[in-house]
Amino acid sequence: MKKKLLSVTMGIVLTAAMLAGCTSSSDDKSTSDASSSSVSTTETTTDTTTDTTKKAASDITIGSVIMNTSGEWFAEVMKGQQDAADELGIKISMVSANNDISTEYDYANQFVSQGVDALVICPISSDSSVAAIDLANEASIPVVNWNCTVNTDTNSFIGVDANELGGNTGTYLHDYIEANYPDGCKVALITNSSYEIGIARCEGFKAAIQDLIDSGKIEIVNEQEAEAQDDGMTVTEQMLAADPEINVIWAWNQTSLLGAAAELQNEQNKTVVLSGTDMSVELAKDMQNDDITLQVITTQQPYVLGYQAVKNAYNIIQGETVEKTVMVPVTTYSKDDMDGISEYITSHESLVN
Repeated sequence: MKKKLLSVTMGIVLTAAMLAGCTSSSDDKSTSDASSSSVSTTETTTDTTTDTTKKAASDITIGSVIMNTSGEWFAEVMKGQQDAADELGIKISMVSANNDISTEYDYANQFVSQGVDALVICPISSDSSVAAIDLANEASIPVVNWNCTVNTDTNSFIGVDANELGGNTGTYLHDYIEANYPDGCKVALITNSSYEIGIARCEGFKAAIQDLIDSGKIEIVNEQEAEAQDDGMTVTEQMLAADPEINVIWAWNQTSLLGAAAELQNEQNKTVVLSGTDMSVELAKDMQNDDITLQVITTQQPYVLGYQAVKNAYNIIQGETVEKTVMVPVTTYSKDDMDGISEYITSHESLVN
């Protein structure tokens, strides 16, 4: 079936359940100038073209292929992309691949056929997404990939250190467990092996607590994969049924974390300490109340990822030098800093409503 490109406007309303990326210190505030102020590290620069002729902004169209457009995390990404496009005076067309490689390829092909000035994409797979991106490369259309890397040439990458994203949660829990469980504790993990960034998050988390595993202070009693919110609820229920003495649960992404939080609320379970990756307004509010013990979340800055990807694509079109790799800082929120959680809610509610 021929797929219809979706035009995304500033007034778009998105659902609140989230895949959470693929994907990530500093403040997680999203403003229109975040692309320059919130980027923490960069690598080598690249001059992408020798044609120095500037193109009128109103004549520029960027095609954006997003892995998945459901949920708060992607709502922030899309808001960042749209804000950048509006501020630059350019047109942007956003579509969702719905986590399907063939759909991703078809949309990239449509954008190339339409002659967009640049392709901005969050690749689904480092290997399988190569075909879609090479369509643009072969047509000499600049490509900016964000959040996920890909095993082919692109003009610029905007991302986070996924290993650090998981590792920072592990580092916090390492100290928390030592302070609160002198006799040791049982830990259950909600993990992922389908995405490059999911694997890296899990590896980073485990590395941060490895010495406590080796010493017997931490016993990992269950490890199951989940991605969507319903899956997170199901595996949390299963893990607690298998071992009611679990003390700590860690979830690799926002939606599985939302599911775990919902299940703990259903069971009115305040004894399990919940932790994970990718903050949302709903999760921040869960951290504020005492229905469950949602202790710590490390998170990316999705608004900045979206904004910077479009900004770099525009600069490439105009023949300007851009950073080959832009790493956006990650941040940690915990119940130790309720003011920070309140500030997160205040600054993010407007981005997703």
